[in-house]
Amino acid sequence: MAGNFFKGTSTDQDSRFGDKERKLIMNKQWPEVFNRKLNMKNIDLSVIKPWIEKKMIQYIGIEDEVVQRQIINYLEQQSEDIRGPDPKVLSIQIMGYFEKNTLPFMTELWNLLVDAEGQDSGIPNQLLDSKKLEYEEKKKELQRLLERQKLLYQAIEYAEKSRKKTKTEQQ
Repeated sequence: MAGNFFKGTSTDQDSRFGDKERKLIMNKQWPEVFNRKLNMKNIDLSVIKPWIEKKMIQYIGIEDEVVQRQIINYLEQQSEDIRGPDPKVLSIQIMGYFEKNTLPFMTELWNLLVDAEGQDSGIPNQLLDSKKLEYEEKKKELQRLLERQKLLYQAIEYAEKSRKKTKTEQQ
């Protein structure tokens, strides 16, 4: 016998053993924003991490560090790839955790990443605006507390003056 060759087909050639992830991606309707490719090198992921944690609690009801790490790792790994991350692949990977909330979560995340990519700082305007609003609210609260403190000092001064006046009148 001249050579030992295998007969039949390999799993790559047999349609019964096709790539299930690819089939899921092809058969599903995806939001238009998922067609947008990103350059992850222009995005500051350190500010995206807390947003992911907050949204995970909102969508799945728990803080799952494993899922959060999976999402961040995928985005970081894909930042080295010229093609960038594929939101459809990531959606399929986290679908078991988010279930029916996968598309709303991923759509929000992808819109946030698109916004971040367009900024020089790599930080999405949405997060900058929310932080600015948070600081303004804290500033207003601080001003209210200072005003209250001022009124308390005035009340104390008035009480001391009244007490001194009453003391001098009694003598």
